[in-house]
Amino acid sequence: MQATSLHAVEGTVLTQEPDAIVQASGPNPRQEDYRLVASLPETLQRRFAKHGPPTDAGPTQPRITGFRLEVFPHASHTDGKLSRGAQGEFVLTNVKLQIRPRGRSQLRDIDIAAAVADVERQAKGRDYGKVGDTLDDDPRNGWTTQSHDATIPHVAVFSLAEPVHLADDDELILVLFHRSTVGDANIGRFRLSVTDQPGDAVRTLAPMPLEQLASVGGIDPDAMDGKLRTRLHEQFLADHSGYVQAKQHLERAERQLAEVKRASGEQSVMVLAEREDPRQTFVLNRGVWDQKGEPVERSVPAAILPWPAEQTGSRLELARWLVDRENPLTARVVVNQLWQLCFGAGLVRTPDDFGLQGESPTHPELLDWLAVELMESGWDLKHLLRLIVTSETYKQSSDVTPELLELDPDNRLLARGARFRLPSWMIRDAALRSSGLLNAAIGGPPVMPYQPPGVWSEMFMGRFQYEASQGPPQHRRTLYAFWRRSAAPTFLFDSAQRRVCEVNTRLTNTPLHALTLMNDLNILEASRELAKAAVSPSRTVSADATPLLERHSSTPRPAGRDQAERLRFMFRSIVSRDPSDSELSVLSREYERAVSFYECEPGAAGELLTFGQPEYHATEADTAQVAAHLLVASMIFNLDEAINHE
Repeated sequence: MQATSLHAVEGTVLTQEPDAIVQASGPNPRQEDYRLVASLPETLQRRFAKHGPPTDAGPTQPRITGFRLEVFPHASHTDGKLSRGAQGEFVLTNVKLQIRPRGRSQLRDIDIAAAVADVERQAKGRDYGKVGDTLDDDPRNGWTTQSHDATIPHVAVFSLAEPVHLADDDELILVLFHRSTVGDANIGRFRLSVTDQPGDAVRTLAPMPLEQLASVGGIDPDAMDGKLRTRLHEQFLADHSGYVQAKQHLERAERQLAEVKRASGEQSVMVLAEREDPRQTFVLNRGVWDQKGEPVERSVPAAILPWPAEQTGSRLELARWLVDRENPLTARVVVNQLWQLCFGAGLVRTPDDFGLQGESPTHPELLDWLAVELMESGWDLKHLLRLIVTSETYKQSSDVTPELLELDPDNRLLARGARFRLPSWMIRDAALRSSGLLNAAIGGPPVMPYQPPGVWSEMFMGRFQYEASQGPPQHRRTLYAFWRRSAAPTFLFDSAQRRVCEVNTRLTNTPLHALTLMNDLNILEASRELAKAAVSPSRTVSADATPLLERHSSTPRPAGRDQAERLRFMFRSIVSRDPSDSELSVLSREYERAVSFYECEPGAAGELLTFGQPEYHATEADTAQVAAHLLVASMIFNLDEAINHE
């Protein structure tokens, strides 16, 4: 790569020689970043121009698939080694490849999938040694060749996650970071090269297949070395988009299958046990961990329920105290949580404070009666929940008159049905169930929901790679979604922070709701699946997902539907009622607009339907019809009636 611009952040002077080698001179700071800007090498441009756009299986623009970094010794370095630092060694902590349109400032980071080097220092834990550690943003690890001969050149090859296709005005920017904690280890002399060869050509240090082929001097299939034929064939397949996509999904499925098998085997779990000699506990002065005050013993709050001292010595006895019939708190708290789930607010409006500083119950006798019912039913939560939702109070309409709103704006008297925005996890589960995608399996390992690209790399400096679950596990209930406290699933826009205990459900009403429902892949997959079921007469949603209105109807669903019935079917599937004439008119209008566009733009229809998982991409129905119905289904999922409890 012949640089059009060379820059070092801390003042090192970088000079490029005719053979593209870059030499560092001048100041030698403790830490440094090298930045090289270049256009696509002319050799790659000429090769593409000479051969023209290849077949459908190959690229249609000049591209790069990887790059190589060569590090050279030099007489101006310490002891003629690889750097000007005191030890003559280098430590490369991070490498970045970026693309920028010429004359603009907007940068696009390119994902680097893997790296290999001719030699590495054997590092233990988070330390300097492995070239693969240059792919994260952590300055506490990186590549060094210490313990190997520093008087000879060394090389590393970096392969991109996906080939990068370049426009005529695109510039490549390669940044080498030297930010180790030890410092004084900046590369002194190096050269950067790029390639457009796919497959294993950029995953090993061996000569590339085409390089080997050129050295043979002629192409005789019978005389060609079998290993070379295999490498050439693999390189051809690496450029076949259909094969690459299928292979990626297969590999992801195999990895996830292996994880499930590991999770289904014997597991090591932490077990609590009582110590023979209980550890002494103290009140900490001002909360300082090593400032011990008066010693304290195990006991329970006597203000709630006094308990004999000899019965407060273990966790089992604490559990018995919690569920004792004489304990006035536990059952009431549980009942209040269930009531809050159904009505949006508990009988006690301060669920995190049942004490004197909290609010009194709006219906104290009802709270007491339900608490007793819960205990007498053997703490059967399903029984109590069924009791609440089959009550006349719960089944009231949420419609309100101006007079009633003035008398009881917060519905504390329960004169009308509750109306509130559903939490995001309920919205997702309801959408999956409406479309028939919901996987109701119970138990098992967590699943990885869809995440926008870049969320995890920003949070974890590239050390952890996030991979969405493939197949039916992707559509399990949100209960099984994998969490990181610092990076919750992005569709949970109203989730608790998980840094402190929260018992209040966050009921929000923000633009994030609409943005999520329009763009989240789970909602889009639900819309696509519902569109396919509406368009294809032979396709049906699962029995569990069939709306109650249809399941209990005496009239079976018609094998072939007219357009109005298709729209009614999708509307019923989501909101469990038939649309009014005015609503059906709006749905028909939007459908006609969408189908007119997609019939004229079949490529746009195919592009709209190609997202998520491959097993859900294909459709035997007309793509324009499915795309138009997808947009209508997405619109219905955004209705207040679809995302509100009322």
